[in-house]
Amino acid sequence: MKPAKGAYGDGLAKYFRADASSHLVTSALRKSKLAVTRVRRDTPGHGMTSRLPSEPAFSVLLQLRDSPKRELFIGGRSVYRGGYGARTTSIVDLEQEPTANLESPFDVIHFYVSRAALNEISDEQGAPRIGTLTCERGVFNPTVWHLGQALLPALEHPEEIGAMYADHLLIATHTYFAVAFGGMRLPSYSRRGGLAPWQVRCATDLMIERLGEDLSLSDIAHVCGLSPNYFARAFKQSVGSPPHRWLLLQRVLRAKSLLRDVDRSLSDIAAACGFADQSHFTRVFTSIVGASPGAWRKQVQ
Repeated sequence: MKPAKGAYGDGLAKYFRADASSHLVTSALRKSKLAVTRVRRDTPGHGMTSRLPSEPAFSVLLQLRDSPKRELFIGGRSVYRGGYGARTTSIVDLEQEPTANLESPFDVIHFYVSRAALNEISDEQGAPRIGTLTCERGVFNPTVWHLGQALLPALEHPEEIGAMYADHLLIATHTYFAVAFGGMRLPSYSRRGGLAPWQVRCATDLMIERLGEDLSLSDIAHVCGLSPNYFARAFKQSVGSPPHRWLLLQRVLRAKSLLRDVDRSLSDIAAACGFADQSHFTRVFTSIVGASPGAWRKQVQ
């Protein structure tokens, strides 16, 4: 991955002098990046973090482990001294140039939420633009926790999840933040809010035609004349499953067809069906079918 600019990715890892980091960055919105970064340090005594340039964005933090000793500074002034428990959430405004003295080991997921992204999300929903994101510091939010848990496998193996799933997850997290922490109200969608039949055909035909490629939500939404966020919601309403899940099932169906050719290798089938590698193919196929590709092939011979 290319080094990221701003408070996410490699730039954030450098800011924290992390022992380990991983991140996802997507362009699911038309004008704004959506990003999430995990940073970890296993030894105490980190000291002061570096100062990030001021930018119109927020960082929503989810603690994955207890961090009992730290001090938060806003504009050089101490505003909080204490700890954060595992599974708790807090928010900092990056325009206020936060820094921190981190005395304890840490393992944190940082959701990068730009004001531009919030504007796009609220505009698409027909809602007033959001002034700020706020929550009580260091509280347990079960939805943020579950969203973070859903992202952990993607952060550990970003090459396996695909652009479409990354887009879906990060649109979901940012929309939730806009509602829960920014006060945005979602409209109530009617049962008629799905895709037109021609849009379903265009979307599914494109996914099947390019089954071996890493399509993004934007790629598919574009042929339907829709934004990625609206398309994902409408596709699920029309088809019954999110686009990334529907695509995964099509890949497994294609793999079943190719497995009947005994001369074709598992690695070749994995590549032809759009899986990252043979091990990824085996894990996904087994979880859906209940048998490994090799075992399934023997059953149908």
